[in-house]
This record gives sequence, structure tokens and C-alpha cells, in this order.
Amino acid sequence: PRRAILLAPAALAALLAASGDASAASGAAPTDDDIAALASPAHLRRLAEHPDRERRIMLAGLLPEILLLMAPIERTEMVASWATSSSPHLRLAIARALRHLQAKPRTPGVITALEHLAGDPDPSIRAAVAEAAWLRRREDPGRLIAVLHRLSEDDNLFVREVARLALGDS
Repeated sequence: PRRAILLAPAALAALLAASGDASAASGAAPTDDDIAALASPAHLRRLAEHPDRERRIMLAGLLPEILLLMAPIERTEMVASWATSSSPHLRLAIARALRHLQAKPRTPGVITALEHLAGDPDPSIRAAVAEAAWLRRREDPGRLIAVLHRLSEDDNLFVREVARLALGDS
């Protein structure tokens, strides 16, 4: 089994704090089992749907690192399930995380997830997709520039401006 201790100390502390874990306040070192439970898909889903917006934002910032700790099949499944979730919080968290998820090791389905999320009804998700498409454009230029062109014609002014800025058309 992977050792969850690979999480950077700052990321681990943030994940514990976001979870409201008592050991974060006490300074007690969490066990590998504690960390594995915190990074479980069920717990991550609860954090992503937490009523506190700051906790949701914190999780989105940690997701790229957490995803890299997962086995490739787990990472791919999480990207796909969150991108197609009925929960706007999960879709926004994964859209934000895909901006900074490393290209290596490759995660199948990332580009497809961005293409899917580009049609999301929530403009904040579409804006995050525009940023992710620009940051990841070298991975599949044809598909990601097409996403940006589609978003540059979006009904929402902010989404349209983010996409146009990425394309250099502002």
C-alpha cells in the first residue's frame, strides 16, 4: 500500500485542518491510517460538499497532490465521477484541481473531463475549465484550444473574457 505520509507537511496540515481533525490542533502526528482515511474518496467527497466555502476551496487546492497519491485507475475514476457528478461542488473542485494536476504521470480522461465540464451550467465551473484548458494546452492543443474557442463565445461575460484572454483575443 502507498504511504499517505508522502503528502507534503503543509498539505497534510491543511487537509487535517479542513477536516476539522482534532489532531491538527493538538499537534499530534497522524498515523498512516488516519491520513489514508482523510484521503479516501468518501471523505474527499464530504469535504468537497462541505457547507464552508473555505474548506471547499482548500480541498480544491490540495486535490492535485492527493490525486497523484492515488493509483492511476483510482485517479481516473475520481476525475470521471466528479466531472459528471450531479453536485456542482464536486464538479467545481475537480475543474479547479485539473488546472494544476501534473501531466506526468498521465491521467486518462482529463481532456475529456474538461471538454465535458466546458458545457456545465455553472459559469464558475466553465471559467475554471477555461483556465485549465489554457494551462494544459500543450497536452492536446487541438482539443483544448477548441474548448477555449467554444468558451470564448459563452453567454457569461466572465467566462467569455477568461477564454478570450487565454486565446489572446481580449
